[in-house]
Amino acid sequence: MKCSTKGKSESSVTDVDCPSGCRSNFVCGINFYNSNSSVCAAAIHAEILTDSGGAVTFYLRESKETQFCEILRSSFYFVEENTCLRSCQNEGQCLSGINAEFCSCLPGTKGEDCEIDIDECTTRSHNCHHYATCNNTVGSFQCSCNANYTGNGRQCVPDYCTQNIGICRNGATCLDTDISYNCSCLDGYTDQHCETDIDECTSGTHNCHQHATCTNTAGSFQCFCNSNYTGDGRQCAPDFCAQNNEICRNGGTCLDNDVSYSCSCLGGYVGLHCETDIDECMSGTHNCHQYATCINTAGSFQCSCNANYQGDGRQCTPNFCASNPGLCQNSGTCADTSTGYRCSCTVWYTGNNCETVHQDHQLTTTVMTWAQSRSYCQSIGGDLATWGMRDSSTRNSIIRNSLRPGPDVHYWIGLSDIDREGVWKYVDGVKRTNANTDFADGEPNDSKGGQDCARLWQEENYQMDDEDCGQNYRAICERTLN
Repeated sequence: MKCSTKGKSESSVTDVDCPSGCRSNFVCGINFYNSNSSVCAAAIHAEILTDSGGAVTFYLRESKETQFCEILRSSFYFVEENTCLRSCQNEGQCLSGINAEFCSCLPGTKGEDCEIDIDECTTRSHNCHHYATCNNTVGSFQCSCNANYTGNGRQCVPDYCTQNIGICRNGATCLDTDISYNCSCLDGYTDQHCETDIDECTSGTHNCHQHATCTNTAGSFQCFCNSNYTGDGRQCAPDFCAQNNEICRNGGTCLDNDVSYSCSCLGGYVGLHCETDIDECMSGTHNCHQYATCINTAGSFQCSCNANYQGDGRQCTPNFCASNPGLCQNSGTCADTSTGYRCSCTVWYTGNNCETVHQDHQLTTTVMTWAQSRSYCQSIGGDLATWGMRDSSTRNSIIRNSLRPGPDVHYWIGLSDIDREGVWKYVDGVKRTNANTDFADGEPNDSKGGQDCARLWQEENYQMDDEDCGQNYRAICERTLN
Protein backbone atom coordinates (compact mmCIF):
# COMPACT_ATOMS: atom_id res chain seq x y z
CA MET A 1 0.00 0.00 0.00
CA LYS A 2 1.24 3.52 -0.70
CA CYS A 3 -0.05 7.11 -0.96
CA SER A 4 -1.48 8.09 -4.26
CA THR A 5 1.16 10.83 -4.69
CA LYS A 6 4.28 11.70 -2.82
CA GLY A 7 3.33 9.17 -0.16
CA LYS A 8 5.64 6.65 1.42
CA SER A 9 5.16 3.00 0.34
CA GLU A 10 4.00 0.74 3.07
CA SER A 11 3.82 -3.11 2.78
CA SER A 12 1.80 -3.44 5.91
CA VAL A 13 -0.05 -0.25 6.80
CA THR A 14 -0.48 0.15 10.53
CA ASP A 15 -0.26 3.94 10.65
CA VAL A 16 -0.39 6.80 8.25
CA ASP A 17 2.67 8.58 7.02
CA CYS A 18 1.32 10.62 4.19
CA PRO A 19 2.02 14.33 3.93
CA SER A 20 -0.70 16.82 3.24
CA GLY A 21 -1.24 17.47 -0.36
CA CYS A 22 -1.80 13.95 -1.56
CA ARG A 23 -4.30 13.64 -4.28
CA SER A 24 -7.73 13.28 -2.82
CA ASN A 25 -9.73 12.28 -5.84
CA PHE A 26 -9.22 8.59 -6.50
CA VAL A 27 -11.09 5.33 -6.74
CA CYS A 28 -11.85 3.16 -3.72
CA GLY A 29 -11.32 -0.55 -3.91
CA ILE A 30 -14.28 -2.82 -4.61
CA ASN A 31 -16.34 -3.95 -1.62
CA PHE A 32 -14.80 -1.38 0.71
CA TYR A 33 -16.26 2.02 1.53
CA ASN A 34 -15.37 4.41 4.30
CA SER A 35 -18.48 5.25 6.26
CA ASN A 36 -17.59 8.93 6.73
CA SER A 37 -16.33 9.37 3.16
CA SER A 38 -13.13 10.87 4.42
CA VAL A 39 -10.62 8.33 3.06
CA CYS A 40 -10.56 5.32 0.79
CA ALA A 41 -8.75 2.10 1.75
CA ALA A 42 -7.62 -1.02 -0.01
CA ALA A 43 -9.75 -4.12 0.36
CA ILE A 44 -7.16 -5.87 2.42
CA HIS A 45 -7.41 -3.35 5.18
CA ALA A 46 -10.22 -3.28 7.69
CA GLU A 47 -8.44 -2.38 10.81
CA ILE A 48 -8.05 0.85 12.64
CA LEU A 49 -5.44 3.18 11.16
CA THR A 50 -3.86 6.09 12.89
CA ASP A 51 -4.08 9.48 11.09
CA SER A 52 -2.00 12.07 12.92
CA GLY A 53 -3.22 10.74 16.21
CA GLY A 54 -6.85 10.45 15.14
CA ALA A 55 -8.73 7.20 14.57
CA VAL A 56 -10.11 6.34 11.14
CA THR A 57 -12.29 3.20 11.05
CA PHE A 58 -12.87 1.22 7.85
CA TYR A 59 -15.91 -1.00 7.46
CA LEU A 60 -16.37 -3.98 5.21
CA ARG A 61 -19.20 -3.47 2.76
CA GLU A 62 -20.46 -6.42 0.75
CA SER A 63 -21.60 -6.24 -2.87
CA LYS A 64 -20.83 -2.51 -3.27
CA GLU A 65 -20.10 -0.97 -6.61
CA THR A 66 -16.97 1.04 -7.11
CA GLN A 67 -17.33 4.45 -5.38
CA PHE A 68 -15.64 7.81 -5.96
CA CYS A 69 -14.25 9.53 -2.91
CA GLU A 70 -15.39 12.99 -1.93
CA ILE A 71 -13.06 15.92 -2.71
CA LEU A 72 -11.50 16.50 0.70
CA ARG A 73 -8.27 18.41 0.31
CA SER A 74 -7.26 18.16 3.96
CA SER A 75 -7.53 14.35 4.22
CA PHE A 76 -4.94 11.68 3.59
CA TYR A 77 -5.81 8.83 1.25
CA PHE A 78 -4.30 5.42 0.67
CA VAL A 79 -4.47 3.45 -2.54
CA GLU A 80 -2.86 0.32 -3.88
CA GLU A 81 0.39 0.89 -5.72
CA ASN A 82 -0.61 2.19 -9.18
CA THR A 83 0.12 -0.07 -12.10
CA CYS A 84 -2.68 1.52 -14.25
CA LEU A 85 -2.13 1.77 -17.97
CA ARG A 86 -5.36 3.61 -18.96
CA SER A 87 -4.92 6.83 -20.99
CA CYS A 88 -6.68 9.66 -19.11
CA GLN A 89 -7.22 13.05 -20.79
CA ASN A 90 -7.00 16.56 -19.40
CA GLU A 91 -4.41 15.55 -16.87
CA GLY A 92 -6.66 12.90 -15.36
CA GLN A 93 -4.84 10.22 -13.32
CA CYS A 94 -5.18 6.53 -13.98
CA LEU A 95 -5.75 4.48 -10.86
CA SER A 96 -6.02 0.71 -10.54
CA GLY A 97 -8.13 -1.18 -8.14
CA ILE A 98 -8.95 -4.85 -7.77
CA ASN A 99 -9.47 -6.07 -11.31
CA ALA A 100 -10.14 -2.51 -12.58
CA GLU A 101 -8.53 0.68 -13.89
CA PHE A 102 -10.07 4.09 -13.57
CA CYS A 103 -9.33 7.69 -14.57
CA SER A 104 -9.34 10.09 -11.65
CA CYS A 105 -10.32 13.40 -13.30
CA LEU A 106 -9.20 16.84 -12.25
CA PRO A 107 -11.94 19.16 -11.08
CA GLY A 108 -13.67 20.64 -14.11
CA THR A 109 -13.52 17.48 -16.21
CA LYS A 110 -15.47 14.29 -16.33
CA GLY A 111 -16.00 11.16 -18.41
CA GLU A 112 -14.40 7.73 -18.38
CA ASP A 113 -11.21 9.24 -19.70
CA CYS A 114 -11.79 12.78 -18.32
CA GLU A 115 -12.44 13.82 -21.87
CA ILE A 116 -15.45 16.05 -21.07
CA ASP A 117 -14.87 19.61 -19.90
CA ILE A 118 -17.41 20.74 -17.30
CA ASP A 119 -18.69 24.29 -18.12
CA GLU A 120 -18.95 25.71 -14.61
CA CYS A 121 -20.36 28.95 -16.02
CA THR A 122 -23.45 27.41 -17.57
CA THR A 123 -23.92 24.85 -14.82
CA ARG A 124 -23.58 27.62 -12.27
CA SER A 125 -21.10 25.56 -10.34
CA HIS A 126 -18.61 28.42 -10.32
CA ASN A 127 -18.03 30.77 -7.40
CA CYS A 128 -17.74 34.03 -9.31
CA HIS A 129 -19.09 37.13 -7.60
CA HIS A 130 -22.53 38.20 -8.71
CA TYR A 131 -20.95 41.37 -10.17
CA ALA A 132 -18.41 39.27 -12.09
CA THR A 133 -18.48 37.42 -15.42
CA CYS A 134 -17.66 33.70 -15.52
CA ASN A 135 -15.38 32.58 -18.41
CA ASN A 136 -15.11 28.83 -18.91
CA THR A 137 -11.66 27.28 -19.41
CA VAL A 138 -10.54 23.69 -19.97
CA GLY A 139 -10.97 21.99 -16.69
CA SER A 140 -11.78 25.18 -14.85
CA PHE A 141 -13.17 28.72 -15.18
CA GLN A 142 -12.11 32.31 -14.63
CA CYS A 143 -13.97 35.16 -12.92
CA SER A 144 -13.63 38.77 -14.13
CA CYS A 145 -15.26 41.66 -12.29
CA ASN A 146 -17.73 43.52 -14.42
CA ALA A 147 -17.22 47.08 -15.62
CA ASN A 148 -17.27 49.60 -12.75
CA TYR A 149 -16.22 46.87 -10.29
CA THR A 150 -12.79 45.77 -9.12
CA GLY A 151 -11.48 42.58 -7.43
CA ASN A 152 -10.36 38.99 -8.17
CA GLY A 153 -13.68 37.93 -9.60
CA ARG A 154 -14.61 35.95 -6.53
CA GLN A 155 -14.92 39.22 -4.67
CA CYS A 156 -15.91 42.37 -6.59
CA VAL A 157 -16.43 45.78 -5.07
CA PRO A 158 -17.90 48.82 -6.83
CA ASP A 159 -15.36 50.99 -8.63
CA TYR A 160 -17.60 53.30 -10.63
CA CYS A 161 -15.90 56.45 -9.39
CA THR A 162 -12.33 55.49 -10.33
CA GLN A 163 -13.39 54.09 -13.69
CA ASN A 164 -15.63 57.05 -14.48
CA ILE A 165 -13.68 60.11 -13.48
CA GLY A 166 -15.81 63.18 -13.95
CA ILE A 167 -19.10 61.31 -13.86
CA CYS A 168 -20.17 63.63 -11.05
CA ARG A 169 -20.18 67.18 -12.34
CA ASN A 170 -19.78 70.67 -10.92
CA GLY A 171 -17.33 69.70 -8.21
CA ALA A 172 -19.47 66.90 -6.78
CA THR A 173 -17.92 63.95 -4.92
CA CYS A 174 -18.39 60.43 -6.34
CA LEU A 175 -19.22 57.79 -3.71
CA ASP A 176 -19.23 54.07 -4.55
CA THR A 177 -22.07 52.01 -3.08
CA ASP A 178 -22.66 48.26 -2.84
CA ILE A 179 -24.36 48.17 -6.18
CA SER A 180 -23.50 51.40 -7.96
CA TYR A 181 -22.46 54.96 -7.02
CA ASN A 182 -23.88 58.22 -5.77
CA CYS A 183 -22.89 61.79 -6.48
CA SER A 184 -22.70 64.03 -3.43
CA CYS A 185 -23.50 67.42 -4.90
CA LEU A 186 -22.13 70.72 -3.77
CA ASP A 187 -24.70 73.18 -2.53
CA GLY A 188 -26.53 74.67 -5.46
CA TYR A 189 -26.63 71.56 -7.69
CA THR A 190 -28.97 68.59 -7.96
CA ASP A 191 -29.92 65.50 -10.04
CA GLN A 192 -28.04 62.18 -10.47
CA HIS A 193 -24.78 63.66 -11.71
CA CYS A 194 -25.20 67.10 -10.10
CA GLU A 195 -25.61 68.47 -13.58
CA THR A 196 -28.56 70.73 -12.78
CA ASP A 197 -28.12 74.12 -11.15
CA ILE A 198 -30.64 74.88 -8.41
CA ASP A 199 -32.23 78.29 -8.91
CA GLU A 200 -32.46 79.29 -5.26
CA CYS A 201 -34.10 82.57 -6.23
CA THR A 202 -37.16 81.02 -7.85
CA SER A 203 -37.35 78.08 -5.46
CA GLY A 204 -37.27 80.34 -2.43
CA THR A 205 -34.39 78.47 -0.81
CA HIS A 206 -32.13 81.51 -0.69
CA ASN A 207 -31.49 83.52 2.46
CA CYS A 208 -31.50 86.98 0.96
CA HIS A 209 -32.93 89.74 3.11
CA GLN A 210 -36.50 90.84 2.47
CA HIS A 211 -35.14 94.13 1.16
CA ALA A 212 -32.60 92.47 -1.14
CA THR A 213 -32.74 91.07 -4.69
CA CYS A 214 -31.70 87.45 -5.28
CA THR A 215 -29.60 86.77 -8.41
CA ASN A 216 -29.04 83.14 -9.38
CA THR A 217 -25.49 82.03 -10.25
CA ALA A 218 -23.96 78.70 -11.27
CA GLY A 219 -24.27 76.55 -8.18
CA SER A 220 -25.19 79.39 -5.91
CA PHE A 221 -26.86 82.78 -5.74
CA GLN A 222 -26.04 86.35 -4.83
CA CYS A 223 -27.94 88.82 -2.70
CA PHE A 224 -27.90 92.54 -3.44
CA CYS A 225 -29.53 95.03 -1.13
CA ASN A 226 -32.21 97.06 -2.85
CA SER A 227 -31.95 100.75 -3.52
CA ASN A 228 -31.94 102.80 -0.32
CA TYR A 229 -30.61 99.83 1.69
CA THR A 230 -27.06 98.80 2.54
CA GLY A 231 -25.46 95.54 3.67
CA ASP A 232 -24.23 92.19 2.33
CA GLY A 233 -27.61 91.15 0.98
CA ARG A 234 -28.23 88.70 3.80
CA GLN A 235 -28.59 91.62 6.12
CA CYS A 236 -29.85 94.91 4.69
CA ALA A 237 -30.30 98.02 6.77
CA PRO A 238 -32.14 101.12 5.60
CA ASP A 239 -29.79 103.59 3.95
CA PHE A 240 -32.30 106.06 2.52
CA CYS A 241 -30.58 108.99 4.16
CA ALA A 242 -27.05 108.35 2.91
CA GLN A 243 -28.29 107.63 -0.60
CA ASN A 244 -30.63 110.63 -0.66
CA ASN A 245 -28.65 113.48 0.86
CA GLU A 246 -31.21 116.17 0.16
CA ILE A 247 -34.35 114.17 0.80
CA CYS A 248 -35.15 116.14 3.96
CA ARG A 249 -35.44 119.82 3.12
CA ASN A 250 -35.01 123.06 4.99
CA GLY A 251 -32.43 121.70 7.39
CA GLY A 252 -34.48 118.64 8.38
CA THR A 253 -32.60 115.62 9.73
CA CYS A 254 -33.03 112.30 7.90
CA LEU A 255 -33.54 109.28 10.18
CA ASP A 256 -33.45 105.72 8.83
CA ASN A 257 -35.91 103.25 10.34
CA ASP A 258 -36.68 99.56 9.87
CA VAL A 259 -38.63 99.98 6.67
CA SER A 260 -37.92 103.45 5.31
CA TYR A 261 -36.96 106.84 6.71
CA SER A 262 -38.43 109.89 8.36
CA CYS A 263 -37.49 113.54 8.43
CA SER A 264 -37.08 115.32 11.74
CA CYS A 265 -37.97 118.88 10.83
CA LEU A 266 -36.54 122.02 12.28
CA GLY A 267 -39.00 124.22 14.08
CA GLY A 268 -41.15 126.05 11.60
CA TYR A 269 -41.44 123.26 9.01
CA VAL A 270 -43.72 120.26 8.56
CA GLY A 271 -44.42 117.69 5.87
CA LEU A 272 -42.91 114.35 4.87
CA HIS A 273 -39.76 116.09 3.69
CA CYS A 274 -40.08 119.23 5.85
CA GLU A 275 -41.08 121.07 2.71
CA THR A 276 -43.95 123.11 4.18
CA ASP A 277 -43.34 126.30 6.11
CA ILE A 278 -45.52 126.75 9.18
CA ASP A 279 -47.13 130.20 9.29
CA GLU A 280 -46.88 130.71 13.02
CA CYS A 281 -48.57 134.08 12.70
CA MET A 282 -51.68 132.62 11.11
CA SER A 283 -51.78 129.51 13.28
CA GLY A 284 -51.29 131.46 16.48
CA THR A 285 -48.30 129.35 17.52
CA HIS A 286 -45.98 132.34 17.78
CA ASN A 287 -44.95 133.92 21.05
CA CYS A 288 -44.99 137.54 20.04
CA HIS A 289 -46.02 140.05 22.69
CA GLN A 290 -49.56 141.37 22.66
CA TYR A 291 -48.19 144.77 21.63
CA ALA A 292 -46.07 143.28 18.84
CA THR A 293 -46.73 142.34 15.23
CA CYS A 294 -45.93 138.77 14.07
CA ILE A 295 -44.15 138.54 10.71
CA ASN A 296 -43.88 135.05 9.15
CA THR A 297 -40.52 134.04 7.71
CA ALA A 298 -39.20 130.86 6.07
CA GLY A 299 -39.20 128.29 8.82
CA SER A 300 -39.80 130.78 11.58
CA PHE A 301 -41.32 134.14 12.41
CA GLN A 302 -40.30 137.54 13.69
CA CYS A 303 -41.86 139.73 16.30
CA SER A 304 -41.72 143.49 15.94
CA CYS A 305 -42.95 145.71 18.73
CA ASN A 306 -45.73 148.01 17.64
CA ALA A 307 -45.36 151.76 17.39
CA ASN A 308 -44.75 153.39 20.76
CA TYR A 309 -43.38 150.11 22.18
CA GLN A 310 -39.85 148.83 22.42
CA GLY A 311 -38.27 145.40 22.97
CA ASP A 312 -37.42 142.22 21.09
CA GLY A 313 -40.99 141.51 20.09
CA ARG A 314 -41.37 138.73 22.64
CA GLN A 315 -41.29 141.38 25.32
CA CYS A 316 -42.53 144.86 24.46
CA THR A 317 -42.59 147.74 26.88
CA PRO A 318 -44.24 151.07 26.18
CA ASN A 319 -42.01 153.62 24.52
CA PHE A 320 -44.54 156.32 23.81
CA CYS A 321 -42.37 159.01 25.32
CA ALA A 322 -39.17 158.37 23.38
CA SER A 323 -41.11 157.65 20.22
CA ASN A 324 -43.11 160.83 20.50
CA PRO A 325 -41.01 163.78 21.60
CA GLY A 326 -43.32 166.52 22.80
CA LEU A 327 -46.11 164.07 23.49
CA CYS A 328 -46.57 165.81 26.80
CA GLN A 329 -47.06 169.47 26.00
CA ASN A 330 -46.13 172.59 27.88
CA SER A 331 -43.09 171.10 29.58
CA GLY A 332 -45.07 168.17 30.86
CA THR A 333 -42.99 165.14 31.79
CA CYS A 334 -43.73 161.91 29.85
CA ALA A 335 -43.58 158.57 31.64
CA ASP A 336 -44.24 155.21 29.97
CA THR A 337 -46.65 152.86 31.71
CA SER A 338 -47.44 149.20 31.22
CA THR A 339 -50.23 150.06 28.85
CA GLY A 340 -49.21 153.41 27.43
CA TYR A 341 -47.87 156.61 28.90
CA ARG A 342 -48.69 159.30 31.40
CA CYS A 343 -47.96 163.02 31.29
CA SER A 344 -47.02 164.74 34.50
CA CYS A 345 -48.00 168.31 33.87
CA THR A 346 -46.61 171.42 35.46
CA VAL A 347 -48.83 173.30 37.84
CA TRP A 348 -49.88 175.44 34.95
CA TYR A 349 -51.44 172.76 32.72
CA THR A 350 -53.72 169.77 32.79
CA GLY A 351 -55.06 167.14 30.34
CA ASN A 352 -53.69 163.83 29.05
CA ASN A 353 -50.98 165.64 27.20
CA CYS A 354 -50.88 168.78 29.38
CA GLU A 355 -52.58 170.57 26.59
CA THR A 356 -55.02 172.54 28.73
CA VAL A 357 -54.07 175.59 30.84
CA HIS A 358 -54.83 174.84 34.42
CA GLN A 359 -53.72 178.15 35.94
CA ASP A 360 -51.58 181.13 35.05
CA HIS A 361 -50.33 182.06 38.49
CA GLN A 362 -49.47 180.32 41.74
CA LEU A 363 -48.63 181.85 45.10
CA THR A 364 -45.77 180.40 47.11
CA THR A 365 -46.36 179.69 50.76
CA THR A 366 -42.73 179.84 51.83
CA VAL A 367 -40.84 183.13 52.24
CA MET A 368 -37.59 183.33 50.30
CA THR A 369 -35.28 185.93 48.78
CA TRP A 370 -36.02 187.26 45.37
CA ALA A 371 -33.43 185.00 43.71
CA GLN A 372 -34.62 181.94 45.64
CA SER A 373 -38.18 182.68 44.73
CA ARG A 374 -37.29 182.95 41.07
CA SER A 375 -35.45 179.63 41.17
CA TYR A 376 -38.45 177.96 42.73
CA CYS A 377 -40.82 179.37 40.10
CA GLN A 378 -38.53 178.12 37.37
CA SER A 379 -38.45 174.70 38.99
CA ILE A 380 -42.18 174.35 38.53
CA GLY A 381 -42.05 175.36 34.89
CA GLY A 382 -42.67 179.08 35.26
CA ASP A 383 -40.98 182.24 36.49
CA LEU A 384 -41.68 185.16 38.69
CA ALA A 385 -44.76 186.99 37.47
CA THR A 386 -44.19 189.28 34.50
CA TRP A 387 -46.91 189.52 31.94
CA GLY A 388 -49.63 189.34 34.54
CA MET A 389 -48.12 192.30 36.24
CA ARG A 390 -47.91 194.32 33.06
CA ASP A 391 -51.58 193.71 32.31
CA SER A 392 -53.57 195.67 34.86
CA SER A 393 -56.68 193.55 34.35
CA THR A 394 -54.80 190.34 35.09
CA ARG A 395 -52.96 191.90 38.03
CA ASN A 396 -56.17 193.20 39.56
CA SER A 397 -57.76 189.74 39.16
CA ILE A 398 -54.84 188.15 41.00
CA ILE A 399 -55.07 190.73 43.76
CA ARG A 400 -58.78 190.36 44.07
CA ASN A 401 -59.06 186.59 43.81
CA SER A 402 -55.81 185.36 45.31
CA LEU A 403 -54.00 187.95 47.40
CA ARG A 404 -56.72 189.65 49.37
CA PRO A 405 -58.36 186.41 50.52
CA GLY A 406 -54.96 185.32 51.78
CA PRO A 407 -52.70 186.55 54.56
CA ASP A 408 -51.46 190.12 54.60
CA VAL A 409 -47.96 189.63 53.23
CA HIS A 410 -45.72 191.00 50.46
CA TYR A 411 -45.03 189.07 47.20
CA TRP A 412 -41.99 189.16 44.95
CA ILE A 413 -42.66 189.64 41.21
CA GLY A 414 -40.36 189.28 38.19
CA LEU A 415 -39.17 192.89 37.91
CA SER A 416 -35.79 194.36 38.92
CA ASP A 417 -33.04 196.84 38.04
CA ILE A 418 -30.29 194.43 39.07
CA ASP A 419 -28.54 194.68 35.73
CA ARG A 420 -28.54 198.51 35.71
CA GLU A 421 -29.62 200.84 38.40
CA GLY A 422 -32.76 202.70 37.52
CA VAL A 423 -33.49 200.57 34.47
CA TRP A 424 -36.29 198.25 35.52
CA LYS A 425 -36.73 195.16 33.43
CA TYR A 426 -38.96 192.09 33.69
CA VAL A 427 -37.34 188.66 33.82
CA ASP A 428 -38.84 187.83 30.45
CA GLY A 429 -36.76 190.69 28.99
CA VAL A 430 -39.50 193.27 28.70
CA LYS A 431 -38.49 196.67 30.00
CA ARG A 432 -40.81 198.50 32.30
CA THR A 433 -42.58 201.51 30.86
CA ASN A 434 -45.05 203.83 32.41
CA ALA A 435 -47.71 202.08 30.41
CA ASN A 436 -47.05 198.60 31.76
CA THR A 437 -46.28 199.10 35.42
CA ASP A 438 -48.15 200.17 38.46
CA PHE A 439 -45.72 201.36 41.11
CA ALA A 440 -47.14 203.09 44.10
CA ASP A 441 -46.77 206.83 44.23
CA GLY A 442 -43.15 207.83 44.78
CA GLU A 443 -41.88 204.38 43.94
CA PRO A 444 -39.38 203.13 43.13
CA ASN A 445 -37.18 205.38 45.23
CA ASP A 446 -34.31 203.19 46.45
CA SER A 447 -34.78 204.87 49.78
CA LYS A 448 -32.48 202.54 51.64
CA GLY A 449 -30.09 201.83 48.82
CA GLY A 450 -29.79 198.46 47.14
CA GLN A 451 -33.52 198.21 46.65
CA ASP A 452 -33.30 196.55 43.23
CA CYS A 453 -36.22 194.12 43.28
CA ALA A 454 -39.94 194.82 42.91
CA ARG A 455 -42.68 193.49 45.17
CA LEU A 456 -46.41 193.82 45.56
CA TRP A 457 -46.70 195.94 48.69
CA GLN A 458 -49.61 194.78 50.81
CA GLU A 459 -49.69 198.08 52.72
CA GLU A 460 -50.12 200.04 49.49
CA ASN A 461 -53.04 197.99 48.26
CA TYR A 462 -50.64 195.59 46.56
CA GLN A 463 -49.14 198.27 44.38
CA MET A 464 -45.47 197.81 43.47
CA ASP A 465 -42.48 199.26 45.22
CA ASP A 466 -38.75 198.51 45.29
CA GLU A 467 -37.13 196.46 48.04
CA ASP A 468 -33.85 194.89 49.02
CA CYS A 469 -33.60 191.63 47.02
CA GLY A 470 -32.28 189.81 50.06
CA GLN A 471 -35.46 190.20 52.02
CA ASN A 472 -37.64 187.13 52.51
CA TYR A 473 -41.13 187.31 51.10
CA ARG A 474 -43.60 185.08 49.40
CA ALA A 475 -43.74 185.20 45.61
CA ILE A 476 -46.11 185.08 42.68
CA CYS A 477 -45.06 182.41 40.16
CA GLU A 478 -46.43 182.75 36.67
CA ARG A 479 -47.02 180.37 33.73
CA THR A 480 -44.52 181.06 30.99
CA LEU A 481 -46.27 181.96 27.79
CA ASN A 482 -45.20 180.12 24.64
